[in-house]
Amino acid sequence: MPDDVSREFAKVFYDYLTTGIESAELRRISNELASLRSQKDIFTKDIDELSSADQFVVCTTCRATVSVVTKMFRDPNGELNGPSAKEKTKKVALDVCDRVLLETEEVCLGLFELNWPIFEFIVQNSVADARSICSILPINFCKVKQEQFNFKLNIDKSGSPVVSSKSGIPSKSSEDFKILQLTDVHYDPEYEPGSLAECPEQMCCQRSSTTGSIDPSKQAGYWGDYRNCDLPLHTIENAFDHIKDTHTDIEYIYQTGDIVPHIKWATTKNGNVEMLTKINNLIAQKFGDIPVYPSIGNHEAHPSNAFSPENAPNEININWLYDHLWSLWSRWLPADAKKTILKGGYYTALPKPGFRVISLNNNDCFIANWWIYYNGSIVIEQLQWLHNTLLSSEKAGEYVHILAHIPSGVSDCWTIWAREYNRIIERFSATISGIFNGHTHMDELNVHYTSEGHAVAVSWNGGSLTTFSNRNPNYVIYEVEPKSLQVVDYETWIFHLDKANALGKMKKPEWFKEYSFTEFTNDLSPAGLDTLLNKFSENVELLRKYWQFRSASAKPLLDWGCNNECLSKALCRMAITNFDQKARCQQLREQFLANLPIATTFAPSTSVPITIVPTTNSPTTTVPEPTEKPSTDTATAAKTVHYTAVAFLLLLARFLA
Repeated sequence: MPDDVSREFAKVFYDYLTTGIESAELRRISNELASLRSQKDIFTKDIDELSSADQFVVCTTCRATVSVVTKMFRDPNGELNGPSAKEKTKKVALDVCDRVLLETEEVCLGLFELNWPIFEFIVQNSVADARSICSILPINFCKVKQEQFNFKLNIDKSGSPVVSSKSGIPSKSSEDFKILQLTDVHYDPEYEPGSLAECPEQMCCQRSSTTGSIDPSKQAGYWGDYRNCDLPLHTIENAFDHIKDTHTDIEYIYQTGDIVPHIKWATTKNGNVEMLTKINNLIAQKFGDIPVYPSIGNHEAHPSNAFSPENAPNEININWLYDHLWSLWSRWLPADAKKTILKGGYYTALPKPGFRVISLNNNDCFIANWWIYYNGSIVIEQLQWLHNTLLSSEKAGEYVHILAHIPSGVSDCWTIWAREYNRIIERFSATISGIFNGHTHMDELNVHYTSEGHAVAVSWNGGSLTTFSNRNPNYVIYEVEPKSLQVVDYETWIFHLDKANALGKMKKPEWFKEYSFTEFTNDLSPAGLDTLLNKFSENVELLRKYWQFRSASAKPLLDWGCNNECLSKALCRMAITNFDQKARCQQLREQFLANLPIATTFAPSTSVPITIVPTTNSPTTTVPEPTEKPSTDTATAAKTVHYTAVAFLLLLARFLA
């Protein structure tokens, strides 16, 4: 089992680090783990896409590494304790970064410097043990023990139980009103047309990368770039001007987070403040008196993703961000929203009688947020507030739209948080008329199901204005019926980035309506969309059409294409709102496979349980022994041990990066 192996691995690895002598037992476990892993997969695939063997390696190595690292930090005589802790840790981190070419030295150093103060505090003070920390990863057999990491909310029981899928949506009419969703703007003030768009860092197209002559094929486009680049200001201004001129009947705007660019290794508080101010002021300037309801994206924090609890030490807490956001958002929001925004970046508002908006800061579900490893129970207060606010709305006869940056079903949303969130959604499904997300940069939807399989709610995702990566810029206009405030249709608008860049600054981009969702169905209720998912599973070309729109018809993605396995994943994704609950996903996948012609079917990935039994004698394992005798050369052996031991830390680094 992972626990048994990780305990033994931690013990012998710690002995190695403190004595410099590698034992035969450490060599054996390292080689067994190394023989299981697919090096490339662990560092290029999402955790959920890894095989059982690779997940076993990640879970086991995670527990062992966390145990060792924690001991090295907390032990009075620990190697990473004392005044030289930072320099020693930095040396190890940069060595790992260079050894496996994780990122450039500049990126790795920047990430380390930004995250070190928070990381050190959490390692020294977290209530979590290694098992609980690693249980936050979306791996089923990394089980949870501590109650701080497996909590249950108090859910009101006075409501009627859900016995069927939610249906009965009104038809479209002239009384419907329009809501604009802008999400994932990712404004880059350093964007420079003609700069290097294929750089060694994780984000390019910046003026700092403009040195010497650049091959024209590698130059950043004028309006943006399909490669790893965010948006210049003139493209954002063009988008806002186009929306203002084209859609004169917008009543509300939802801005669902991520204004700051993807330059995670080089953010500053002042820089984030300036970018947030710039774009919020631009929205106010362009759209005048239209009410705006914003939410917080993971990139708004400094360092990125790090949203602390309210009582974190001043030098590492996030209160500065909440203070600044209130100064920007107060022009649109009621005065009583101030208290919860300053407390945690969330609020509720009443656009008009009977219509309530709840905006969450659900970055406390994001497993790249260091602070949930400090104490998982810090997320309870906001979730309980959501529950209580919905209960009050239910009693008042209100209908509610929920805004939250991160969809609850993505693999990097903590499944315990998602489980409790979905319990709330189920309980108040009659009150919740729509959920609006961003984060994924995909124009998609997710149907929320109960444990009995009833469809009870829909999360709509507005795609992204940024082109990062392989995207055409897009925004969404929702048509909402006035009675129960459900979405009865929506339009996605885009422009073709490749065509716009071909003309450059000589001509403005040609925005156009890519599609209306009623091209797929006129019934956008949860029950209607559940029926549509069945149609997708039966009709490959219909599903492929959805995938094209989901991808904003971006040329690189269309050129690459989407095979049947890709399509099945897109279908599955629509039925997942908690990564641990995939019953409907599996059902749809099986239907999709059954409806494929035999010649085009593909074999689903296999999952074979792996068991390593620790022993102090001869190795016992269900996997084959290495075909070659492990090297006794000290340098080679050390590299093997070192690489395996830092696998989990590198995995976290992928999230940070």
